[in-house]
Amino acid sequence: MSLHIGICTLNVMRTFPVVMDAIAQANLHDKLWVVDSGSTDGTVEFAKNHGAHVIHRTWDGFVGQHRFLLEHCRSQGGDWALMLDADEWPDPSLWKAIETFLADAPPAVSGAMLNRQLIFHGEPLRYVCQPEHRLRLVRPERSTVVGSFGEQAEGVHEQIQTEGETVRLVGMLMHDSFFDLEDALSKNLGYARIEAHSNPTNGGVGRLLVSPLAAFCKQWILKRGFLDGRRGFLMSQTMAMITWQKHLLAAERRLLDQEANRSSTKG
Repeated sequence: MSLHIGICTLNVMRTFPVVMDAIAQANLHDKLWVVDSGSTDGTVEFAKNHGAHVIHRTWDGFVGQHRFLLEHCRSQGGDWALMLDADEWPDPSLWKAIETFLADAPPAVSGAMLNRQLIFHGEPLRYVCQPEHRLRLVRPERSTVVGSFGEQAEGVHEQIQTEGETVRLVGMLMHDSFFDLEDALSKNLGYARIEAHSNPTNGGVGRLLVSPLAAFCKQWILKRGFLDGRRGFLMSQTMAMITWQKHLLAAERRLLDQEANRSSTKG
């Protein structure tokens, strides 16, 4: 069974060397595909120097970029595709589970869920955002990438769908998403702008008031983030702030749209 690994990139040298080193040490893949949308920090050169096949593709949204990558793995003959972000890598136990899975997966099974573990200040959080299972290992011919609200190539929550059974693998998919809290809030402000335009359910007064508190309580209390100590508290607060950003920008979008509609009606 051939395994193709696919990664979308754009200026990812903060985390990319760790990802590529983990892939090289595991040495389970037949092909490594990197779809880059215009990196200027040496990402492309680094990928090529470490055995990746690099394809330049103009960015057309999270869904469109990842859909292209998965379809490319299928067209190039991959029996299985491991779809990674440029800040994610399997730990040794997950690589072992992947190796065993690929050797023994029955025909009815078309995908495997991997548990993603967030890294903050260089250390994994063991409770905040746990568990977070994502479908990342799939049979390409049975799978596709869709958005949170259907087929549109917009939004920031693309997901893989597959026809057939799925299983969960042991081990962790390490996720070094951001350098610090300032980086987290800055990145997610950009994501919030996209969500404000693509998700019509965001931005209501009730959600704007309640959702940030609910996000904090979910991570700090229900997920037992307090067991992660101060780092868990900071990350739980960050999740609340990210939720607030999303709904605040969506509320502004709603207000501007309503005012524009009133003006056009009067006109």
